[in-house]
Amino acid sequence: MAEADSQSSARRPAHPIAPRPRPPESVELLDSAERIRADWDDLADRVEAAPFLRPGWIEPWQTAFGSGEPAYLVCRRDGALAGVLPLQRRRGTLVSTANWHTPLYGPVAADGDAAAELARGLLAHAGSRADLWFLDPEAPGFPQIASAAETGGYGTIARTIAQSPYIAVEGSFEDFMAGLDRKFRKDIGRRWRRLEEQGGAEAVFEDGSEGLEDLLTDGFRLEGSGWKSEQGSAIASDPKRESFYREVARWAAARGWLRLAFLRVGGRAIAFDFGIEAHGVFYIPKGGFDVEYRKAGPGQLLTHAGVERAFELGLRSYELLGQQDEYKRQWTASVRERLRLQVFPRRPVGSANYLAWRYGRPLVRKVRGHGRADPF
Repeated sequence: MAEADSQSSARRPAHPIAPRPRPPESVELLDSAERIRADWDDLADRVEAAPFLRPGWIEPWQTAFGSGEPAYLVCRRDGALAGVLPLQRRRGTLVSTANWHTPLYGPVAADGDAAAELARGLLAHAGSRADLWFLDPEAPGFPQIASAAETGGYGTIARTIAQSPYIAVEGSFEDFMAGLDRKFRKDIGRRWRRLEEQGGAEAVFEDGSEGLEDLLTDGFRLEGSGWKSEQGSAIASDPKRESFYREVARWAAARGWLRLAFLRVGGRAIAFDFGIEAHGVFYIPKGGFDVEYRKAGPGQLLTHAGVERAFELGLRSYELLGQQDEYKRQWTASVRERLRLQVFPRRPVGSANYLAWRYGRPLVRKVRGHGRADPF
């Protein structure tokens, strides 16, 4: 995933310097999810939280990619869990449990009030900075944190870091396809016919209930075919990365959410999507295809089959995730914005960090010509 052109808004720290706020009595910061794991999952089920906000995704992420001490901001109401925001403590800051493998980050909250309590707790515990990646500007989390920061006079920096394409599943599949570029539609049909001539083509969606490890091995082979393996960004190129996706796959399979999509020709898999289907939404965190079949467009054909299936099942959306790559733009112009939000307290260390990030960091990136930011 490459960083999108940044759009930023910022607020200078207010003066005079204010003392550190006290955490709300309903909020505590835990160093382990052990005490809350089951309640966290129950709360996530009640509010139909996305898979990426749950312990089954977050804890494997901490093991594979975490660069700080785990910290869980917890909000309770009448003794019951009302909100959770997973974090990391890192060099005096609180940062999100998110990187470029993360499609979405934020709290799981029973309602807006719980999200607001978590926001106030985050500011109280933030140290020199809070740094949260892949927030949805319209979901619980970002609005409450931004509001609490403004009320408290905190310095803030918000930037768009991704615009993730998605397809709204509305109406019929035939009507959806009719709305796409005519040349693109004809190309899809031509490519299907060519594969049929090579021994028959079929798209299958495996739930991992049988032969999961072998399916993942086959899928990761396709995901890493070509430039990803050469650049070391493929799942199978890093043992920790592969362990993360295997653990997530086992968790999703146990919940009945895993969907490993394969396009096969004559029994041979030539394209793969690592899919998770939950609450009427199909997510594709990873995918790839056999570069020997590049001219046949196997990735596009698998997407065609997946979208058709989504319409047949009556799902709500088909989330392509990632950035607005050209092949995704052929399917949809709709995107979901993902933000990076940094919050700085009204204390000397916070003010200094604000100035450094607001003015110094963008200049350094411009001079170096970086196209992708360090997630921390």
